[in-house]
This record gives sequence, structure tokens and C-alpha cells, in this order.
Amino acid sequence: MILVHRLVRLVVVLLVVTFLSYALLALLPGDPLTQILGLSATEEARAQLSAELGLDQPLLVRYASWLGGLVTGDFGTSYISRVPVADELMERLPVTLELLVAAQVVALGLAIPVGVAAARRAGRALDQVLTAISFALLSTPVFVLGVLLILLFAVTWQVVPATGWTPISVDLGWNITSVLLPAVTLGCGQLAVYARLLRTDLIATLQEDYITLARARGLSPRRILWRHALRPSAISLVTAVGLNLGALIGGTVIIETLFGLPGIGRLIVDSIFSRDYLTVQGGVVLISVGYVLVNFAVDVVYAAVDPRIRRA
Repeated sequence: MILVHRLVRLVVVLLVVTFLSYALLALLPGDPLTQILGLSATEEARAQLSAELGLDQPLLVRYASWLGGLVTGDFGTSYISRVPVADELMERLPVTLELLVAAQVVALGLAIPVGVAAARRAGRALDQVLTAISFALLSTPVFVLGVLLILLFAVTWQVVPATGWTPISVDLGWNITSVLLPAVTLGCGQLAVYARLLRTDLIATLQEDYITLARARGLSPRRILWRHALRPSAISLVTAVGLNLGALIGGTVIIETLFGLPGIGRLIVDSIFSRDYLTVQGGVVLISVGYVLVNFAVDVVYAAVDPRIRRA
């Protein structure tokens, strides 16, 4: 019953998101006919192309037609490139997914030890230094951090390339090199959030009665920390990972444009400038579905992390 309720909510959310994105893009000034035919096109040519693309139909009729094709996997055909939108999205999707995964690996891989170290030495010099670094990362816009990293690691030290992308299928080493700097840029903001969140929860958990009992039994501080305190303290962290996916996806638009990565974010930006509405709508829908599914997966992970939720 709970699963059915969540599926119904999922369908409602997706309908609202798809309709709003379709309606808002349709209300933008200008039209794709001018982008395709140019300013010198005749009225006959504009009318013919408008009928061909279905732009002469009412908004609800166009939305219903587009949604019907969307259910079958047909995102429509790009106004500009004349290529199926689904093909363009599937071609760009691996780049964005790899960037998202790499950014999360960087963020979590650094946040967990940083958060644990700060919690073990709460109020001491190390904790204060890590807190200052976290606030500095949080207050730095992602595009500013990206430019700084490019200047340091790509221009000054020439350790990694500033732009470009090498697929895994071509060369694994160069692929890691090309994704490293964008992933670090995108993950640094999340690193600060995760580390501060884990630190706060760990400090509270280490004051629980069962932790005091574990100490009285003679367990080592390391075992208490990693086996008994970290797991219940990770509930909020799991929540943040799922909810912050939206922030990461939004960041990919900037990062992919800044570093010249051929992902979905850059495709959406290029499509906005060229007024390729169907491509923009397809990208928004794909991102929305992914965001909802990840939040559903977070609920499943809850039960694995905390047995109390599984028994409830």
C-alpha cells in the first residue's frame, strides 16, 4: 500500500514538472521558427514549418502529444539538429553520470574522515581549522572555485587539462585526468556540508548511554567510533546525499560549461541559447526522474543503515 501511494505521488510530481517545464518554455519570447528559418523566411515557409512541428496547435494539445511520445521513450526531434532528443540525451548521459558519481566519491571520501577527525577533537585546534576550511568552501561559488583550480592546476602547474573530455572507452587514464578537476570543483561544496553534518551528529552520538557502556566494557576508542557511533550518525548524511543530488545536478550545468564537458548540463545550456525547446524539456524531464528515483533509493538505504527503521 505504501509503495502504491509513493508511485502515485511520483506520477503526480512528474506530471506537474513536465507540464510546468513545457508551459514555461512555451511562454518564452521568440520562437524556434526564427532560429531554424532565419529572419528572412517567408510567412508561407513559417506556416509550413509550424504545422510540421505542431507549433500551430494549442498548448495543451501539444503537451498531450509530447507526453504521449514521452511515455514510449520518444522525446521528440530536435528543432535545430533534426536528431532525436532521446539519442542526444543518451549520448550525453554517461558524461554527466560519471561527473556526478566522481563528485560524490570526492565529497564523501574526504568528508567522512574530516567529520570523524573534527568530532573526535571537538573544540580543539584541528576542529577549528577544519571548521574554517568548511565555511570557506561553503561561501565560495562553484564557478569561482572552478576558475581558481583551473588557474592553479591547469595553467600554473599544468597537472591536468583545463577543458576537454576523454571517454573511458578511449583511455581510462586520460578519462580520470579529464574528470578529476571538475569532480573536485563540484564536490568541494558538498564536502563541507557532509563533513559539518557528520561532525555534529557524531558529537551527539558519542554522548549517548550505549557509547558510555561500550567504554565501560573496555572497547577501544577506534572500535567505538567506527563500529558503534558512525553508523547511527550516518542517517542525516544519507539524507543529505540524496537531497543534495539536486544541487549537484544544478552544478553540473555550470561545471560542464566551464570545463567544456559534453554532458547533459551543457546540452541544456546550448539548447536554451538556440531555443531548442524539445531538447531542453527532455533534459529537464530526465533530470527530474533521476532526482525522484534517487530520493526513493535514499528511503531504501535508510532501512539498511538503521535497523529501527526497518522494524518500524
